[in-house]
Amino acid sequence: MLEALFAAYASTFALVVARIAGFVVGSPFPGSNVSRSQRIGLVMVLAWMTTSFAHGQARPPAFGLDLILAVVVEVFAGLVIGLTFRLVFAAAEIVGQLLGQSTGLGMPGVLNPTIEAEDSVFARIVTLLAMLLALAGGVHRLALGYLLASFQALPVGGPLFIAGTPMVLIDLIIKSFAVGVQLAMPAVAVAFVVQLGLAIIARAAPSLQIFNVGHSVLLVTGLAVILTSLRDLGSGLSLHFSSLPDWLDPVLINLAGQSP
Repeated sequence: MLEALFAAYASTFALVVARIAGFVVGSPFPGSNVSRSQRIGLVMVLAWMTTSFAHGQARPPAFGLDLILAVVVEVFAGLVIGLTFRLVFAAAEIVGQLLGQSTGLGMPGVLNPTIEAEDSVFARIVTLLAMLLALAGGVHRLALGYLLASFQALPVGGPLFIAGTPMVLIDLIIKSFAVGVQLAMPAVAVAFVVQLGLAIIARAAPSLQIFNVGHSVLLVTGLAVILTSLRDLGSGLSLHFSSLPDWLDPVLINLAGQSP
C-alpha cells in the first residue's frame, strides 16, 4: 500500500515539476538573468507546494513510456502558459527596439541572454525598466496564479487540446506588436521629421555638411520626446501588461477542450 501511494505521489510530483519547468523556461519571469540553480530551486519549491492540491485531480500514469509522454505533455502546457506571458511582455521589447533605432541609440550592442542574440543597450535598458514595471504591477503574481490554477483546470496526466490555442497566440503577437508600435510612434514620427528636415537643409545648402551634426540633433530631439512621453509609455505598458488574464483565460479554456 505504501509503495503504491509513494509511486502515485512521485509520478504526480514529476508531472507537476514538468509543467512548472515549462513555464519557467517559456516566461520572462524570473528570466535568464537569474542563475540556473535559483530557477531550479523555484521550480522545486513551487512543485512541492502544488503537488498537495494537484494530487488526485487525475490518475497519474505508472512509471514507463506513458509517464514520459505525460511529462512531455505537461512541459508543453507550461510552455504555452509561459509563452503567453512572454508574448504580452514582448510589447516592451518592441518599444525598446523602435526607440533605439529612431533616436540613434540602437548602435551600441550587447548580448541579450533571453534571445541569445546581440541587442542594443538602449533596448535592454527599456526592457529591464519594463520588467520592473511589470513586477511593481504584480503581473508576475497573475502569471503564477494562473499557472497554479491550471492544475485544477487541466489535471496533471490528463489530455490537452491545442486546436484553438495557436490562433490565440497569433492574435496576442499581433496585439503586442501593435501596442509596441503605437507607444513608440511619437519618437519615430519626430525622428522622421528631423531626418526629413536635415535632408532638405543638406539639399538646399550642400556646403553646410549638416549631417556631421545630424546625429546630435537626432539624439537630443529623440531623448526630449522620450522624456516628455515617459509617463504615457509607462501607463501604456502597464495597461497592456494588465491584459494578461484576458489572454490566459482563452488559452486555458482551449487547452481544456472547452468552448471560449
